[in-house]
Amino acid sequence: MTQTEKIAHLLRRFGLGAGKYEVARYEKLGLDGAIDRLLNYEKVDEGFPVSPWEFCAQANGQLQFDPYQFASWWGLRFLLTQRPLQERLTLFWHDHFAVSGAKVFDGPAMMKYQQTLRRNASGNFRTLLKEVSKEPAMLYWLDNAQSVKEHPNENFARELLELFTMGSGFTEKDIKEAARAFTGWSVHFGGIGDESEFYKQQERAARSGRSVFNYCFVPDVHDSGVKTILGRTGSFDGDAALDILADRPETARHITGKLWEWFAYASPEPKLREKLAKTFVDARLEVKPVLRAIVESNEFWSERCVRGRPKSPVDFTVAIFRALDLREIILTLRGKREDPFQPMPKEVRGAGDGVTFLMSAQGLLLHFPPDVGGWEWGESWITSNNMRLRLQHADLMFWGDDPARPIAAYLAAKIKGEFSPQSAGDVVDAVLTVFDGKVPPKSRDTLIETCARAGGPSALNAKDPAAGMLASVCKVLFSAPEFQVC
Repeated sequence: MTQTEKIAHLLRRFGLGAGKYEVARYEKLGLDGAIDRLLNYEKVDEGFPVSPWEFCAQANGQLQFDPYQFASWWGLRFLLTQRPLQERLTLFWHDHFAVSGAKVFDGPAMMKYQQTLRRNASGNFRTLLKEVSKEPAMLYWLDNAQSVKEHPNENFARELLELFTMGSGFTEKDIKEAARAFTGWSVHFGGIGDESEFYKQQERAARSGRSVFNYCFVPDVHDSGVKTILGRTGSFDGDAALDILADRPETARHITGKLWEWFAYASPEPKLREKLAKTFVDARLEVKPVLRAIVESNEFWSERCVRGRPKSPVDFTVAIFRALDLREIILTLRGKREDPFQPMPKEVRGAGDGVTFLMSAQGLLLHFPPDVGGWEWGESWITSNNMRLRLQHADLMFWGDDPARPIAAYLAAKIKGEFSPQSAGDVVDAVLTVFDGKVPPKSRDTLIETCARAGGPSALNAKDPAAGMLASVCKVLFSAPEFQVC
């Protein structure tokens, strides 16, 4: 592979797409520089000044605090962030420590949980494990808020061992003993004594930047007795139990195996799996060294890995819209805002709502994983329903409901100015470059025929012909089998 091809592969997996403009920004850094910029994202200006509270403000002046509002805010963040790896990792941990707004009805609590994942995304796993285990959204989702020494609730402890840490190598007795350690970990409701409507309580808390629900420890209902967890005996509390689980070799293998599969391919080779687990342990459970080990492995750059993973809704929808390079336009439309509780321009809100809706229609609604196991990945995303929806992206982008056809006019101007197309083939090559499309010669011929029938380069001179031609070409491209992998 050339350096450009390597950077594109890197961005498909560690970024949020490898469109023309994204690749150009990272190509200036060279491959090593691109890797460093992605991994050390804390040194990069995030470039996302939008407050989550802006999505609570509705056009009618009312405020809504359900989890859907914060899902749309996250959708816009995916679209605009200059720290793409941070968002991809936040989604990884959301899938791993899956919590759903279907039960956790308080949007600010879901937002706080999301921020905890983001803040610790490439940091220390032990720290992340402890912080997310105390999130009110997690405690409510897995019923630990109701767990008392007389009746320990095992839901959190079970998922903690089965999904969040070890994966295997424990017994039912270990689950029961661990559940005792978490008794007394509960949720404090900040509206106690406040007789106003709940949404008013939510608003008052939100204006202070928080949820009405917060973690609390109730000593009187905690089981402080001796427990035996995985062969270790002591008067363990929840933090001690989490330390025991974090330090288990099964946890290192489980977490690093999932990270590899997230960024590379399924079922990593045993030798590679052991190497990643050792890296994790040697780094005292820091995540970033594992990420670097993944990207520096020969396997990551192998034929098995490159363009070998079915696109998830993020890989498909977010990557397409980021390829248009709309960031500065959207932020300009948003303007400077003094009060985050005022409605934002409809075009800006529409960008977040639209990306979130299109991913949701394919089965990935942020903040709403199907169950505690998260979403199914890989080939599960390639369904007849999703193929139909992916084809429709073209009409939604270029026709939309605005008669000015803003995206069609914008892309047409870019193609004319940057590619100077003289033929239908030139237009097709420009579209493939913009959207990171790679198709075999026969499919390219089909795209050229489609472009020529819709007016070819001359269609770029006016908004409606441009919308028709670009939509026709992209329908064919977006439905191509080769476009379903990254």
